[in-house]
Amino acid sequence: MSSLQEVKTEFIRIYEGVASKRGLPTLFGRIMAIFLLEERELSQKDVSDLSGYSVSSVSRTLDQMVRMGLVHKHKDASLRQFVYHMNVDYYDLAISGLETWMRQAEISINEMGSLRRKIEALRLAGEEKIEADCLHETLKDIEEKTGSILGIIKKDVEELRRSRAQSNSPRRL
Repeated sequence: MSSLQEVKTEFIRIYEGVASKRGLPTLFGRIMAIFLLEERELSQKDVSDLSGYSVSSVSRTLDQMVRMGLVHKHKDASLRQFVYHMNVDYYDLAISGLETWMRQAEISINEMGSLRRKIEALRLAGEEKIEADCLHETLKDIEEKTGSILGIIKKDVEELRRSRAQSNSPRRL
């Protein structure tokens, strides 16, 4: 049976993996997970203690997260130091990820169409023609399926936007 600490550790590993898959340092994901787990404002020292990373590494990463708009920084008068908090809006996160995928899908559709037009412009015969026709059909199939999926996701993003507009304000951590 797992302990609560093991579950938290696994949660942190998941966020480290998400960050890594997006080309960000694992510390980036670790800090996001810490904010989600702690649900409070944290100082650089707090984040350093909780993450196991040095204050200087944490400071650089928090500054990057502030520039990206993921983490907010302000001076806590009672502590006389800067503290950080993360605004989490799951609708915005989902919409952003889906919009990124949609942009990539549109690029892929255009590239598949361009390749099909190049194949159509070729004057081929025999085995090359058979191979080119097969490739043309494969590209057309990929283009159509991607377009179909893109249409579904566009509708889903619009539904998320409507839901977002009807939901409460973002949850402040």
